[in-house]
This record gives sequence, C-alpha cells and structure tokens, in this order.
Amino acid sequence: MNEIWANRLIAGTKKWEQVPASRKEAVAAVLEGRVESGVLSEERRLEIVGG
Repeated sequence: MNEIWANRLIAGTKKWEQVPASRKEAVAAVLEGRVESGVLSEERRLEIVGG
C-alpha cells in the first residue's frame, strides 16, 4: 500500500496531507528510495512532502 500511495503522490492524484498518519513514515521511505534509485528527483520529493 505504501508503494501505491507513493505512485499516487508522484502522479499528483493525491496530496501528502491525504496520506494517513500511520503510513507517512513508510511512504516517505519509499519516496527516498526512488530518489536514491534515480526514479524521482530530490526536488520533486520535496515538493510532494512539502519540504
């Protein structure tokens, strides 16, 4: 489910505020992993999480 949330955030169909609090840490880790693998830019990750 964390991967699904990450996909939705990247696609722009969901916003970080909509991610359940119980999943935010794990979804953030998925997004960080995608930055490390080169799939997502750090700038885009920060836009998504509001950082």
